[in-house]
Amino acid sequence: MIRPEFKKSLESQQTILLLLWTFFVSGIFIYLWITEFVLRRSGFLASSAAETVRMILWLLAFIDLGTFIWWRNRFLAKEAILGGTKKYKTLQVLQEHTTPLEERAAQVVSSYVTSKIVAYAIVEAMAVYGLVLAAIGGYVRDQYLFSIASLLLLVIEFPSRSYLATLLKEVEARG
Repeated sequence: MIRPEFKKSLESQQTILLLLWTFFVSGIFIYLWITEFVLRRSGFLASSAAETVRMILWLLAFIDLGTFIWWRNRFLAKEAILGGTKKYKTLQVLQEHTTPLEERAAQVVSSYVTSKIVAYAIVEAMAVYGLVLAAIGGYVRDQYLFSIASLLLLVIEFPSRSYLATLLKEVEARG
């Protein structure tokens, strides 16, 4: 059995994830704000290579989308997290485990948190591509498309408290 105080430390990681998730979502709105209130006022930087960069960034966005789907299926599926598909270093705040069960729970939570952060970064990259497109060629419509896609994927990856609780219950059940 996991000690109540250690379980509280494990569950507090959901709050950390929620805070990080909020920063990533806020970033999208900041990028849009930059375009609307900074770039539009100062004028867009029209570049002769803008169309080439646009094609490259669209390609990178599709690659990122594929990477996100692969990452999600490979490292964020419940069985992948519980099975230890990807071994991460246990988060420092969770290293106060006293039993093998607590150590296993700490590893599972560390895997979940780290995999989520990587997924957030992959998704956020698409919004950054949109900002770059708006800055280099005034492709504001592209920025909105990338921003909406990023926002939708971040909503899908919302760090649910119930999912973390399910993972911890599974760890305890498997002993």
